[in-house]
Amino acid sequence: MQTTITVRRYVTVLLLLVVTGLIVLTTVWMSGKSYSKIDPQPFDDIRHLSHRIARHPVSTHLLAVIIVPIIANILLFVPWGFLLFIALYTVDRPTLQTYVLTVLLGLTFTCAIEAWQYFLPSRVADVNDIIWNTTGALLGAILGHLRARLRFEFA
Repeated sequence: MQTTITVRRYVTVLLLLVVTGLIVLTTVWMSGKSYSKIDPQPFDDIRHLSHRIARHPVSTHLLAVIIVPIIANILLFVPWGFLLFIALYTVDRPTLQTYVLTVLLGLTFTCAIEAWQYFLPSRVADVNDIIWNTTGALLGAILGHLRARLRFEFA
């Protein structure tokens, strides 16, 4: 016997709003916990890490300081991209268009958060956050697309 659970579009949109609120609350909570006095260049941390690795072994601490924020920024937006893709997806709209809309809305959302953080007394984010958050939205969109293509069966 196979059971199908149907999640209505309004529930998906409601979940998307909840996730959006959680992202905003996380951003507010992080405000003042770290800051940057300089405006970093895109992928500057990864370039720095690759140069360090080329010269000598890198400590676990340095790896964590560079890699963990990248992973956190990506993972923060994966559920958002997943839910947005599902909310936007229709059989009448080309899938590529749904991907483009999801990524552009993800980019817009993360740029709005970055713009808001720019005016806070103690900055938390930088341009790299925009890159990694948008990457998370794209990965979420891919997972949202795959959810219709994959079927898991546990026996």
